Amino acid sequence: MPQREELFYNAYSYGDKLEPGQKMTLEHHISFNPYRADLSSLTEMTLGNLQVMREKSVAEERKIFSELQERAQLWEAQAAQTMVLEKAMEYVKTPEVKNSGNRWEDTEYGWRRISNRVYQMTYRIREDTAYDHKLKKQVPVAWYVSWSVEYNLPPRKDPYYSRPSPLAGQDNKRYADKSAAERYVQGRIAAYAHLFRELSPPLPENHVHLFSVNGKLLPGYTVQPHQPTPQELLAFVEDGDTKEAKPKKRNRDRER
Repeated sequence: MPQREELFYNAYSYGDKLEPGQKMTLEHHISFNPYRADLSSLTEMTLGNLQVMREKSVAEERKIFSELQERAQLWEAQAAQTMVLEKAMEYVKTPEVKNSGNRWEDTEYGWRRISNRVYQMTYRIREDTAYDHKLKKQVPVAWYVSWSVEYNLPPRKDPYYSRPSPLAGQDNKRYADKSAAERYVQGRIAAYAHLFRELSPPLPENHVHLFSVNGKLLPGYTVQPHQPTPQELLAFVEDGDTKEAKPKKRNRDRER
């Protein structure tokens, strides 16, 4: 619907909107209104004069448009200030991750969990039963082990954010013997026990972004120094950066 009706034109605005710190939208249209227009004074002029007047009017339009663009640049600078303040607030409002302080605890559906500010490990031994017609009751027939080691990540505001894959794990590993299933679980716990010796273990360098908000590492975290991989060490040797020690010359005089 028209927002304004003038003598000879209708003015429309579509979606004029301000999203602080993000977006400004201005879109305006005008249309000719033949029922209100009176062209008598203009139609008596020559085409040349009308053309000159139109060019002057267009020049004024361009001037106003240029001024609006300059004002839009002022908005950009101010919106950037709003944006950076919101990003800082998002960082400050990020709660610390919940953790068990490196102690095992029971959770829902038979799962057990241990966690600190960086890592979490969960496991479950699920018993499967079948009906024994001789005993006339359900008896255990198998045990299924599921476990995983993951990062214990801070909550994210981004609705499109997806958690990274587990660092390690196994789903429904079947055992016919319960004690074998328990031994397997204890072996997995022992293999990853080194991750649960500190409340806030150093972060791997390539995963710092997971514990950062808007590019800044959250408080209380440290970064593990880079450890060269075997491939990097091999490349280091192949590049000639290390020289093999030359064998010492034998002193023939001493041997005589």
